[in-house]
Amino acid sequence: MPFLDKVAAAAAGLQDPAAREELSRLVADEKVRWQRIRELLGGAAARAAPSAPQPAVGGAPALARASADNIHRVAPTSAGLTVGSLKSSR
Repeated sequence: MPFLDKVAAAAAGLQDPAAREELSRLVADEKVRWQRIRELLGGAAARAAPSAPQPAVGGAPALARASADNIHRVAPTSAGLTVGSLKSSR
C-alpha cells in the first residue's frame, strides 16, 4: 500500500517521539484493516462481529441528536440556526 508506506516514512521523520510512535501505530493498524478489506473483497469468510457495548442503564444522558431536535422544533430562531443559502441575494 504505497500511500500508507509514504505516511509511515513521513512518520519516521517526525521530531516529536510521541507523535512519531502514535502515527507509526496508526499506520500499522490501518495496514491490518486494509489487508482484511482485501481478503473480504477476495471472497474470504466474514469473522464474527464483536458485540455492541450495552447502553448504560438509568440516569444516562439523552443523545445529543435528540436534544438538538427539540431545539429545532421548539424555537429554531432562539438557537441562532438558519436554513438556506448564506450567499447574499443581489
